[in-house]
Amino acid sequence: MVERIPDSNYQQLQHFISESEWDEKAVMKEVARKTNQSLATLKGEKGLILDESGNEKAGDKSVGVARQYIGNVGKVCNSQVGVYAGLSRADKISLVRAKLSLPKEWTSDKKRCEKAGIPTEEQKYRTKPELGLEIIKEIEGVIEYDWVGGDSIYGNSPKLRVALRELGKAFVMDVGEELQVCLEKPHPFVPESRGKGRNRSRYVIEEKKISLKNLVGEIQASEWKTIKYREGTKGKLVREAVLMKVWIWQKETAEVEEAQVLISRKLDQTEIKYSLCDAPVGKLNVETALFRQMQRYWIERGFQEIKEQIGLHQYQVRGWRAWQHHIALTMMALHFILETQIENAENLPLMSCGDVKLMLGNILKNKLDEPEILMETIHQRHRVRQKDIVRRRQFLI
Repeated sequence: MVERIPDSNYQQLQHFISESEWDEKAVMKEVARKTNQSLATLKGEKGLILDESGNEKAGDKSVGVARQYIGNVGKVCNSQVGVYAGLSRADKISLVRAKLSLPKEWTSDKKRCEKAGIPTEEQKYRTKPELGLEIIKEIEGVIEYDWVGGDSIYGNSPKLRVALRELGKAFVMDVGEELQVCLEKPHPFVPESRGKGRNRSRYVIEEKKISLKNLVGEIQASEWKTIKYREGTKGKLVREAVLMKVWIWQKETAEVEEAQVLISRKLDQTEIKYSLCDAPVGKLNVETALFRQMQRYWIERGFQEIKEQIGLHQYQVRGWRAWQHHIALTMMALHFILETQIENAENLPLMSCGDVKLMLGNILKNKLDEPEILMETIHQRHRVRQKDIVRRRQFLI
């Protein structure tokens, strides 16, 4: 960046990211407000979609780094993981909030947290669904949306589902195929004690439980409805779907949760998806539920684009403040891309993030366009490389 940006200074840029006391939360809030305004010009429902994204990191000094699973790599590795919220409408999405996930090995080590600059109020362990709920509460009143979405990490959390109902939020969140449900309302009871011994205290039910995976086999062919949920680049995107009422019993307790489960699959009966749904106001139909379920596609595309084109994971910082600053600036850049796409939709409907970068590269002044500066930059790189070679030789000796 310093090589290319006129009047830039390495120390100033490093200080701006790592040490400067500007408020990243205020920046994220403003990005959320402007994203809400930009999407207002489009048609259709708006969804707030929770998702996590991780970056591989070497060493153990970077804030929040630990051996943990990250989906984009598909394995457990040394990494940092953040929980994000994206605001979507139609085929557009932009990030509006982010929180760094701190593993227990960090939150249980106060000295380590303080060395990384983690504020005292943040030095507590929270699950990803708990971080997602914090995000929802923090952006309340800043943006408007019709429903909350998320993958099975969030959908499998009973506490998050209860909290969303208490807040009056509709949701369609994925769940695992092993989730046990009842097709009739269960009535938990404590069995009478027999003979000697302690009185029983754990609840049981007599109603049948069935996993979602096995429930698919009991759905009649006539119950599946074929639905077009979106236009794709190659035509209509279609799935079969069923929406039904179920009850979820929290094992050994008196708690029973009523919900709707959406099961959808491709027409060849592959790629089965399961989602728990709730609509506090009005009746949810299968077409709307399927549309919301499939909108998660856009946040996955969004993460792909923000990493490849904007550099969400391309940072060399270790501290808490620096991570927050980098993410806030990346979110701001992503909104700029979104706003540019919407403003030019009539003339350039297929404008991509890469297209916007190409336009900026042509408009903005680049120091390397000047031959003298270009040559000096190359010489400076060579001097740095020579110093590295000398250091390596000295180390080997």
